[in-house]
Amino acid sequence: MTKDLRRAARTLLRIGVALPAVVVIALAIAGPWLVGTDPDRIVAAPYAGAGDGLLFGADSAGRDVWARVLTGGRALILVPVLAVLVTTVLGTAVGMVAGYLGGVVDAVVSRLDGAILALPPILVLLVLLHGWGYSAAVLVLVVVITGASFVSRIARAATVQVMRQGYVEHAVGLGESVPSVLAREILPNIVRPILADAGTRLAIAVALTSAAGFLGFGADEPNWGAMISENIEGVTLTPWAVVVPAVCLGTLAVAANLGMDRLAARTDR
Repeated sequence: MTKDLRRAARTLLRIGVALPAVVVIALAIAGPWLVGTDPDRIVAAPYAGAGDGLLFGADSAGRDVWARVLTGGRALILVPVLAVLVTTVLGTAVGMVAGYLGGVVDAVVSRLDGAILALPPILVLLVLLHGWGYSAAVLVLVVVITGASFVSRIARAATVQVMRQGYVEHAVGLGESVPSVLAREILPNIVRPILADAGTRLAIAVALTSAAGFLGFGADEPNWGAMISENIEGVTLTPWAVVVPAVCLGTLAVAANLGMDRLAARTDR
């Protein structure tokens, strides 16, 4: 009976953690299709309270908070996912090659990684946004520049460790090419740390993407980060305009970490 209760408690805990994440992700992706009004249309007085068809009241410009929440999350999922995918693929490839070849290649990659890791992500974000303007491509580039070195170091360390195993030496002895050894013998055995780190990369990508909106870039489209910045002065009048997007962002970041950790754990089964 005790085991059944513990199993039920663990199941309820997982549901309690997963359900908010699923709801937020679903709203972010499907939200623009669910909006019944123009999110930029002024529908009430600034900071009007909930009621009269306004689920969470109006924002600083008198726009429907709920409509802007529904339309402000898709970019915070699609852009970070694409950015982390590119970052993970690039960083893993570079780290594997450096760890496998060693020597001068490894030394050069390690020094480049160390130099890039010293760059503050927010500084890179500001420089590229001011230089090239706000766009999905710029946001992806920021994540790649600031994150690929982390992935490269993890992939390199895991590759060096795997190379000590007998099956890698056996494959090399059979005359397999370098790409074949990397793809067939090494990559499948370093997937777990790469996936675990991808959760952190995804949470950081969400933070950087929302930070761009918070700092005033891309103001022509709804964004949860921008909503917090735009409505912080009236938080005592209409707290939902700040609380709802902040909760969505926090849930999204936690979901990214927990989801990738769960996926990484399944790779060992």
